[in-house]
Amino acid sequence: MECLRLARAALDEMLAHARAAHPEECCGAVLELGGRDVVRRFTNIQARLHREDPASHPRDAETAYAPEPKELFAALREGEAPGARMFGDEPAYPEVTYVVVSDSRTPGEVRAFRWDEGARDFVEVPIEVC
Repeated sequence: MECLRLARAALDEMLAHARAAHPEECCGAVLELGGRDVVRRFTNIQARLHREDPASHPRDAETAYAPEPKELFAALREGEAPGARMFGDEPAYPEVTYVVVSDSRTPGEVRAFRWDEGARDFVEVPIEVC
């Protein structure tokens, strides 16, 4: 299985974002721009969605995320790459590798997952931090 290469600076930025957002979930994108990994943080609007319509959005921002659409679409345009948003039981963008980081409770923990069409599920992908 192909390894995900991730720059140390990008990983550090992702971990800082997770610590800053704790106890809420955070989300964002890593774009390759000019040959380097660049992190774009997204605002998690899940708490607002939950407050406005708890029947349609039963989970709050501590257990779910919804990226702010303008930030998501700006990153899509900037990177000319797919986003990282889910619809139903399958990813909207199956070619995206999803990186999950811990907050400060487990410093430095990071795992990556990619959609496997054959398994119809996400499988873990090794990460190489460079």
